[in-house]
Formats: sequence, C-alpha cells, structure tokens
Amino acid sequence: MKHVLCRVTVAAVVALAATAAPAVSAAAEPPPEIGAGDDWEIAVFLCTPSAYDCHKRYATAEQRRDVERFLKGTPEVTQVRHVSRASAYASFRKEFAGRKAVLAGVRARDLPESFRVRVSGVADRGRIRALANRRPGVGVAVDQSESHAGATAISEWWDMSLFLCMKDSALPACLRGRGKANKKAVTAEEKKAIAAAIESIPEVESYEYEDQATAYRNFVEANPDKQELISVTKVSDMPESFRLTLRPQADWAAPRRRLARMPGVASMSDKKCNLLTLRLWSEYGLHGPRSGTEGCP
Repeated sequence: MKHVLCRVTVAAVVALAATAAPAVSAAAEPPPEIGAGDDWEIAVFLCTPSAYDCHKRYATAEQRRDVERFLKGTPEVTQVRHVSRASAYASFRKEFAGRKAVLAGVRARDLPESFRVRVSGVADRGRIRALANRRPGVGVAVDQSESHAGATAISEWWDMSLFLCMKDSALPACLRGRGKANKKAVTAEEKKAIAAAIESIPEVESYEYEDQATAYRNFVEANPDKQELISVTKVSDMPESFRLTLRPQADWAAPRRRLARMPGVASMSDKKCNLLTLRLWSEYGLHGPRSGTEGCP
C-alpha cells in the first residue's frame, strides 16, 4: 500500500490542474526547468509514529541497517547518503526561518530520518522506489523527479480556485449553513453573492467563472493519454468554480478566509498551500501542513 500512497499524494496536489487552463499571475515565479538528465534523488523516509503503516513506531536500528544494505546492494544505485532526524530538522528550520506558522506546526520528533539515493540514468526509478517502499521500517519512498514535475505543474495554476457545491455533495460546507440550499447544488443566488464578494476584495486582480462544460473540456484537454479515465467521467462530475488571480504582493490569507466561508463554496485550492504541501512531503517526509499553517486554509 505504501508504494501507492506516494503516487497518490503527489497526484493529489496536481490533480486540480486537470480541470483548469493554466494561468500564471504577474507575481508568480517562473517554474524550475526540469530536464531529462537531471539527477533527482529518491528519498527513502524511515518510519515515524505518524507515518502510514508504521504501527505508531519509529524504524528500529536493525531496520535502518537493512534498508541501507538493500539500497547499497541495488545495482542501479550510484550513491546513498543518510540524513539524520537532527540534520533534517536543522534544514527544515533554516528553509522556513521566516515562516513562524510553518515552524510552529512541526516538532523535531515529527521528522523522519532518511536515505537519499541517486541512481544511474538507465535505472527503473519506479521499480527501485516500489521495492524500497516494501522494506520494513520504511515510511514512504518519494521520487523527487516526480515531485519537481508536480511543482512545475502547480506553478501554472490559478492562484486560488473556489469549487462550488454539487448536488448530493458530502462536503460539510455543502450540507449545512446554507438554509434551504443545504445538500443541493450551488444556487444562482449563491453564485451571484460569491462573485460580488470576489469583486469587492482588493487583493484580487482578476477572476473567471468556470462552468461544468468548460471544466470538462479542460479536463479532457489536460489528459489526452488517459482515455479510460475520460470515458468514465461525465460533464456532471465536474464542479463549477471561480478561478482567481491575486495582485503582486497581496495578502492571501484575508481573501482565503472570507471566501471559504461563503455559502455555496464546497472547497478551495490555494497554490501556495499546494506547493507547501508538496515540499514538506518530498523533502521532509511530512504529510502536509498542520491546521493553521501559513499558506493553507
């Protein structure tokens, strides 16, 4: 199950891009260039009590030695380096030194120790990652080439997306607090109120409304190689949404807080939050930001 979890996590933070045409705000930094020859590492994070399928325990010393022997004994592996928990925490503190909310959400004991693995250019990276994931004491192995590709995709997203309630949605925001509209698809009145709220927020530079037909068309265009998925997806499966571009240097927290509470809004996607989630996962083996972390709802 662990070898599936990594793919699911990376895919989860880029999946929303499939329903929207790329839009880069004036404030967005250009995405990192990723070439086929770039020597990205595979990060093999060892168990911590909070890691999936680790039974609330850290990896033992014997498990750590076994994982190291396995990695060094794999023919395609060219380098293995160990990153201790203390070293990982020091790097984490340095990287997020200016972001107190992020630092406050993570303790030293939350971070896993890891092995960082480089492989030859002809190596089957997916196979090595999958085999590492099966070793006792491994929390999860992450191919950082996939994570960097994910970050590039996220950088092309809208700054914020508001996904609207659909009929029979199980999301709490759609089930209550909407009066007679509870458990129903977003109403015309709710959409009008949301648009008015967006227009009144000074941090918003521009926005677009995306109906289900447009969302489906974008989804199909973004997934030309996934015909099986397209064949079982209907227009009615796609949520309506508002796509927002924020002004350069805007405070993202205020519009996020205000719009997330609007009746008819099922959920929000925040580019900053998604990039943070992916970074914490791929570089530090953390399962996403804690509640209240900077850049997230």
